[in-house]
Amino acid sequence: MRRTCATVLWRTACRDVGLRPFADSSKRSYTIHMRTFFILGIALALTACDAWPTVVDNRAQGPISVRYLHQDYNYWSAPFPIKAGFAMSFARAHWIQEIRGLRIKDAGRDYRWSAAGIAHLASACPSSEFSRRLSSAGNCYLVYLGGGRLKAMADLPTGLQYEQIGNGS
Repeated sequence: MRRTCATVLWRTACRDVGLRPFADSSKRSYTIHMRTFFILGIALALTACDAWPTVVDNRAQGPISVRYLHQDYNYWSAPFPIKAGFAMSFARAHWIQEIRGLRIKDAGRDYRWSAAGIAHLASACPSSEFSRRLSSAGNCYLVYLGGGRLKAMADLPTGLQYEQIGNGS
């Protein structure tokens, strides 16, 4: 089989290392490239399956209860309690950029954030749709300070401690 390069300048270098031009590629190498591309595509798609990107950190004096409205659903999440000093993630693959509303119940008071308020919080945690789908975007930490005060940050808050969920056994 004759091995040549596309340009005359590289002919000797290509011959020395055993390269051949793209136009001379066989069906076998095309199949190998397509198979590799397909496997990499599936691997990248599956990386987004285990992202828990939005975290609520309760820095208030007492326990809180959190509910949120995701853009893909017409109903609010079930309320989930978070003890003081602990944190908990939203559901899998629920990014702050996809949240339309947030409710936090603290000491009998109900605090609400609309889509505009959430968008302001999300600006602290920038990410693109592409990076979120590949799970390469960082987490967004919503730190609740009590009294209806909420701040968002992309950096891991100091002293973050996740609340353990279990069935008590």
